[in-house]
Parts: sequence; C-alpha cells; structure tokens
Amino acid sequence: MTQALPEFLKTVTISQDDLEFGREITVTHTEVVPVSADVYWSGFDDYFRLQEFVGMHENMTTIKGEGGVGTVIEFDFLGGRTQEELVQKDEATKTWAIAMLGSNPLFTTYKATVKVDNDTSETAKVTMSITGIVALSDHDKRKAHIAFTQYMLRNRINEILCLIADKKGEVLHFEVDVDCSLQKLWDAVNDWAGYTWVMHATGVEVVPDQPNYDLRRKVVFGPRSMEERLVMGTENPNSLEYEFGRNDNMRVLHYRGKVEVQKISDKKTKAKYTSTFLPQPGVDAKANIKALMETRLKWIQDTFTE
Repeated sequence: MTQALPEFLKTVTISQDDLEFGREITVTHTEVVPVSADVYWSGFDDYFRLQEFVGMHENMTTIKGEGGVGTVIEFDFLGGRTQEELVQKDEATKTWAIAMLGSNPLFTTYKATVKVDNDTSETAKVTMSITGIVALSDHDKRKAHIAFTQYMLRNRINEILCLIADKKGEVLHFEVDVDCSLQKLWDAVNDWAGYTWVMHATGVEVVPDQPNYDLRRKVVFGPRSMEERLVMGTENPNSLEYEFGRNDNMRVLHYRGKVEVQKISDKKTKAKYTSTFLPQPGVDAKANIKALMETRLKWIQDTFTE
C-alpha cells in the first residue's frame, strides 16, 4: 500500500472499547449517492458478478447455490481460502448482507450489511455496516486494520456505482508508453501531495478529515479547483485509484480513475489508465472523457520523457 493512506489512518481515533482484543465491533458509514435507490439496488441483482467485480475476491469459485440467499462462494485471501455466504437479500427493504464462514487471518467473525434508502428521486442514502471480531492480537496492527476497514466502507459503497457503470459500458481504458524510468513516473503518481502528473494543475492542498475517515485533496487549476478522494494505492503492482462526485467539466455524476505504472525497460514505462464513470443524464460523457484523456496522456508522454 502506498504511504499516504497508512499515514493518514495513523491519525484517526479509534475508541478504546473497539481496540479490546476479542471484542465484537461494528463500523458503519452512510453515504448519499448520485443515483436513485432503485438504480443503486440494481447493483445487487447478480451476486456472482458483484463479488467478482469488487476487490479482494481472486479465483472465486461457487461452493453451493445459484446466486440467491444461501449461496456460498470461496476465494483466495491472504494466502488461504475464505468462504462467504449471502445471508440476506430483502427486496422490500433493499437490505443485503453477507457473512464469512469460519475465520481468516484478519477476522474471527465477519458480517457486512448494506441498506439502501430513498433520499430524493435522484439520490439514495446507502448505509454499510461491518460487524465482526478482529483476529489480530497485536494492538497496533489491530488498530490499523480497524481504521482501514472503516475507511473502506465508503470505497465499497462507491464501488457499487462503478459496477453499475461497468454494466452500462461506461468504462474507458487508455495506455501510453513513456520514455522514462518507472521510478520517475511512479514517484509523481504516488505523491498524493504532488501534482506534477496532473495536466494544467498549479497547486494542490491535501484535505484530511479524520473524524469522517476521509482523505481528499484539492487540486488547483488557476482560478478553479476540484476535490479528489484517495481510494487506494498499491505497490507491486504500482497503481493509484481516486474518485470524485459530480463534475460539470467531465459531465459525470461519479468518476473513479485508476492509474497503473508498469516497467517495460530501464528507460521505458507503460502508463495504463482506467476511467469508470456515471454520466450526467442526457450527456455523452464518454466522448468528452476520451478527448480529455488522450490529450492528457500525450502531455504525460511529453512531460516525463528523459
């Protein structure tokens, strides 16, 4: 994991009760999303596609069931296999829940619940809760994991927006080869407080919000600015994901970008970019994003060539 998120998570407060080893805890987050409750709930139509789409479900297989309540899947997790069961899918209340069968290196018990409520005709209020017992006996590791789990709730809620976008084909992939070392390009992309890889940016201000487990940055473009939220960063492979909400310049309701940096040779690096988005109603956001990204990748190529 890249350093910006772990460093931020060290600064958040976890209650002493939740830090007690062996104690069952519940972490929860509510987010207003820019689609109706019915549209958001449609992301739970296909259990198998949902679980394959969200992260950390590698090499998934079905143990039993056809996608309804009682279905059990198994997937790779931290060197072993974890089993998970769909235990609730209530169409009337728009409530969905899964539970881990057995334990894994992070949790002794684990249950995740998503509740979708009406907010307005164009927005929904989504609450995700995780109840479980953290398996980590080391105090510092347990604290870091609880903070990370809390941070990931918003990510998971918004990941369903990405699944809905994927089902609609609102995803674009780009790549470009840059004549520079991997380290040079990755150092720029991986710097959450930097902006050298953002075309036309003139400054950046990191905006940490510890009480709400939210790490954002305000990227300045002369007289205007936009906020981005850090989703996740990893090393080996080197990738960074960020997201933002409604943006009239990009013509989107929600946008998640993923940048991957891969070594080709000592002096050549591949930059891969994935745009996943929900367009504003009646707008062809795809054509606009494609034009913006092609210009931006050419700029990155020119700017970082050694």
